[in-house]
Amino acid sequence: MLAQIQGGARKGLHWIVRALTLWPIWGIILLAVSILYKLNELDNQFNVGGMNYWKWAVNLGAVLLVSFWTIFLGRRARALSLAILNLALSILLFSDLIYFRYFKDFISVPVLLQAGQVGELKDSIWSLTQASDWILFADIPIAFALAGFIFWRTAVARRSKVGPIVKIRSQYIWRRFVPAALIFAIGWSLLYYPIVEQKNGWARGLFVGNWWNVPIYNVTGLLGFHGYDTYRYAKEHWFGEGLSAEEIQESKAWFTERLKLQKQMETEPLFGEYKGKNVLVVQAEAFQEFVIGQSIDGEEITPNLNKLIGQSVYFPNFYHQTAQGRTSDADFLTSCSMHPLPTGSAFIRFAGNEFDCVPSTLNGEGYDTTVHHSYDGSFWNRNNMYHNMKYNQFYSIKDYTIDERVGWSLGDQSFFRQTIEQLKERQKSPFYALSITLSSHHPFKLPYSNQELDVGDLKGTIMGDYLQATRYVDSAVGVLIEELKDAGLWENTVLMFYGDHDNSIYDWKLYEQFFDHPVADIDKDRIIRKVPFFIHLPNDEHAGIVNKAVGQIDTTPTIMHLLGIPLDKKYLMGISMLSEAPKSVVFRNGGFTDGKVYFVPNSDGIAADGTCYSVDSGIPTDTEACIAGAESAKQDLKVSDQVIENNLIARFHKEDKE
Repeated sequence: MLAQIQGGARKGLHWIVRALTLWPIWGIILLAVSILYKLNELDNQFNVGGMNYWKWAVNLGAVLLVSFWTIFLGRRARALSLAILNLALSILLFSDLIYFRYFKDFISVPVLLQAGQVGELKDSIWSLTQASDWILFADIPIAFALAGFIFWRTAVARRSKVGPIVKIRSQYIWRRFVPAALIFAIGWSLLYYPIVEQKNGWARGLFVGNWWNVPIYNVTGLLGFHGYDTYRYAKEHWFGEGLSAEEIQESKAWFTERLKLQKQMETEPLFGEYKGKNVLVVQAEAFQEFVIGQSIDGEEITPNLNKLIGQSVYFPNFYHQTAQGRTSDADFLTSCSMHPLPTGSAFIRFAGNEFDCVPSTLNGEGYDTTVHHSYDGSFWNRNNMYHNMKYNQFYSIKDYTIDERVGWSLGDQSFFRQTIEQLKERQKSPFYALSITLSSHHPFKLPYSNQELDVGDLKGTIMGDYLQATRYVDSAVGVLIEELKDAGLWENTVLMFYGDHDNSIYDWKLYEQFFDHPVADIDKDRIIRKVPFFIHLPNDEHAGIVNKAVGQIDTTPTIMHLLGIPLDKKYLMGISMLSEAPKSVVFRNGGFTDGKVYFVPNSDGIAADGTCYSVDSGIPTDTEACIAGAESAKQDLKVSDQVIENNLIARFHKEDKE
């Protein structure tokens, strides 16, 4: 009896192996099962929409479309190709998962073109990786083992002259072409019809313009998103037809209307009051507003900043507006008053385009313009972008002595000391200088000697590390103030300080532990978006709190307000923070706030499905109160994208001269 069972088992195994080696779609079925399981795991972690019927269908369709071609290969080539395809897709999914944890977005083609920067992010990547992530690669050894077995089995069969040596044409058609055509047709149908159905329904207009990537993912699935993103990139860079005359005029008309609001500052207080003063702007890495004024066990986290804010014009409702470009987006928003791109970084994708950035404007006003960052000048393509922005000098890592290594590079305290020395050596006045810090970069691991704060129960958590990093930056600001005073620059310099983007910490249990109370839904969005911004004016003048909602895009007009420089024939999207002119703060995902309402868009991208909060009460209100603002935000983003991607500012300047 046992012998019969063993014999039956051997026959069954032999049948399975022969089926796997002879019937060309078995491997595709196994690949589809594996990848669908992984896509479902990722969807659970993304938590932006859920695996509904449509997403299951488009995911299966995408897997079939990327693998149907293997049917035309021989047994060994097909087995190896499917194993390699499985590995490649698994690497892509793993990369998407890590990227999403950091950016809350998906990898796009422009991001892949920045892959040379990945090596610099290795510490952050490892800190974002979890042990459970390796399930994405659990089947890879099995896939290659199966491929190896088929290689061996095929070799044995050939030596034994088992099976037909010459393929008959009719057999080839039935066993290769027909299954391949069938798999392709099924895959195309599963992908195409669900997308069309949704595009004609709730996702109407989704593929028109530069939409937020999350709602696109909810329609196309992850593999479908990458396919669409590749098509979008190719159309934009290789096959695009450009803008129509009507679209170009629409963009210019938008700036004409915006200028009417911008010019209001020319009749308001402080316009030109600080004409000829030095301007020093500090862009602080991952520095968020929620640490300002906070203490742990009675010890202030940011004592120097708290004191300085009390002597400055402070904006507690200042928001970062960055996207995938992160630090470079903050720089672009602040210096050029344009929105970031939905994918990639303007610094990398359009560094050769023309913009009305602060340094180019101030050069014409007699200012010496410099930018200071103690890192490789090629990172974020700064060398090229800063040259195009018309800075007189870019001080990069090669211009600094690394005498205090903290995190990625030079510690902020030494960075500020050396930056002030560089400004003194230039002996030029007035000056405009942008200094970009680095010590508080994710994952916030400081040397023990630089850890000044007792973080209590948060010790050993990423939040505890972040608080240590912010305290170190605060100490560096204290050094900066002393250096400015010692150099005789303090009373003749307008100092601005802001955070560039969020800290990529999205574990709300850590925030609740820090605040010692639950975090409301509206604050889960606001905490991540709020960064500090203050302006210290000579002799502590005009110190106080301005509660209006403002953003990074408003920084350049604010500088021009203080220095008394009109914005005529300047193509900027922001409005001075010191002006009474009304304007919303628009986020790249289509959200916005005007200080009265705060709109958080739904992952499906439909304005009516978003959540409209009352800022005063912090609770949801009638969505209708946000619909007009959401449509206006969409238009702002559309115009910005059209201008950047088509270099329209250069065209507008040419038209203005004619």
